[in-house]
Amino acid sequence: MSEPVRPWPYLAEDIREVTHNVHPMWAGGVPDPWFQRYTRFPLTRAAGVTPDINPLLPQARRLASSASLSDLDYARNNTPTTMSSSSQHARKWSTMPIDTNAAPFLSLDFEDEVVYEDERRQSIKQGTICGLVEQLTRHDRLDVSFNETFLMTYPTFVCGRELFEILLQRLNMPPPPGLTDSDLSRWTEQKQKTVRFRVINILKTWLERYWMEPPTESTMDFLRHIHAQIQPLTNVPTCSQLLTIIEHRLKGQDILKRYMTPPNSTVPKPLTPRNMKKLKFLDLDPMELARQLTIIESRLFARIKPTECLNKSWQKKDTDRPPSVPASRRTSTSTTSSTSSIERTTGVNATILHSNQLANWVGEMILAQDEMKKRVSLIKQIVNIADNCRSLSNFATMMSLISGLATSPIYRLHRTWTQVNPKTRKLLEDMQSLMSSEKNFIKYRDKLHGASPPCIPFLGTYLTDLTFIEDGIPSHTPPPNVMINFSKRVKVAEILREIESCQAVGYSLLPVPEIQEFIVRNVQAAGGDVEGMYERSLALEPRMARSSR
Repeated sequence: MSEPVRPWPYLAEDIREVTHNVHPMWAGGVPDPWFQRYTRFPLTRAAGVTPDINPLLPQARRLASSASLSDLDYARNNTPTTMSSSSQHARKWSTMPIDTNAAPFLSLDFEDEVVYEDERRQSIKQGTICGLVEQLTRHDRLDVSFNETFLMTYPTFVCGRELFEILLQRLNMPPPPGLTDSDLSRWTEQKQKTVRFRVINILKTWLERYWMEPPTESTMDFLRHIHAQIQPLTNVPTCSQLLTIIEHRLKGQDILKRYMTPPNSTVPKPLTPRNMKKLKFLDLDPMELARQLTIIESRLFARIKPTECLNKSWQKKDTDRPPSVPASRRTSTSTTSSTSSIERTTGVNATILHSNQLANWVGEMILAQDEMKKRVSLIKQIVNIADNCRSLSNFATMMSLISGLATSPIYRLHRTWTQVNPKTRKLLEDMQSLMSSEKNFIKYRDKLHGASPPCIPFLGTYLTDLTFIEDGIPSHTPPPNVMINFSKRVKVAEILREIESCQAVGYSLLPVPEIQEFIVRNVQAAGGDVEGMYERSLALEPRMARSSR
């Protein structure tokens, strides 16, 4: 019986894997329309003949390396502009049909160690670590969505060293005993070579895009171990690229993310006052303040890494410890620093700290004014800045500003609020309604998913969702057959993908160093003394005596 023809999607995914690092634009993930445009090679298929992928690879490499600016524009113009995760992260997978009844040696080795979501056997519900790694490197199917989910969340169920050792076993898997020469040849061609190819590409993707090991000397030793194990395998495709990535990691050269800018975007001219030496908050244009706050916020948001969002790491003081490694197993070479400095250096904690300080600055700035007229002017300025942040889809800063106005010391200033004009109060009420926590922030979520990039989401909703998933869904199935609950990781990965999609597109705004320095200096100086702020609020507007009944 002749071997079945490998379907075209399978070939396309193979080419995508091989050419992943040929051109820089591949590192960020090229939209499918661009890829399909340059991989529609003419194929001549005789009945029962499996087309060889090798002749296609040089052509794919040449096309990828010679991509022009117009090709990039084509890719961007054919990319969905909304933030909807359901359309952008649909399952991408392809199969190579194999008759395992006629050739049982081509079947999966750990299929009894995974449980599927349904009878279609496409989505994994749970499995052992060996079963999941086999799914990661299957010879008969490539599931991009599963691979991304696994690599995004692996620290929650396996440590890096154990994962590598299991992948190494897959790389060096022996043939089943008792095979005839023809069956051994078929097993080598249809299973072993494909599995080895998959393992190398998974290692490459892991080390390039999803490396979450701590920056310690122990990790450097781990990288040297990986390099030593991979170096002899120069005959495996893309192995040289993997070795290059490992060498970059050993040199401390982190793989930087590449950010896109919106197509046909124009950079607005900054709206600056004439006197830039002595800046005053009320003299600055609210739109320009919103722009500079957006630049600051976007830099903080871009620092957030997937590992910081796993296992509620942002709530832990020992944040230099990877989520999968207990404190008792930490090496003595781990990075040591004060808790406060560690919290400031993680993207999530730095974003939380900035949000709190910005809200405190709003409150302290208003309470510092003895004159009611100045307090009213400040409230109007802050509301206008928040509204401009909303127009920039900077929901994070907008939330911080309106939260500062909603704190008890500011909210209770009844006489001050009565002097704020109705238009400003209505604008504030609209933003408060948008960011209401009612029905799990449903209005804000709808607004975010309909927003065009770039945008900066309010991080609090993601952290709340991740907390509910972590606390409400078990990480493993109950005994006696304990398995990793992969469905839980799928839910976590959906949130991480949405965060990454917001990080992928940057703002076309010009920083104004003087204004940014003014903002940062005042924000970081905000103390957040709640009791002191409340006492100051009482001094400005004492409690009204209750009327006797």
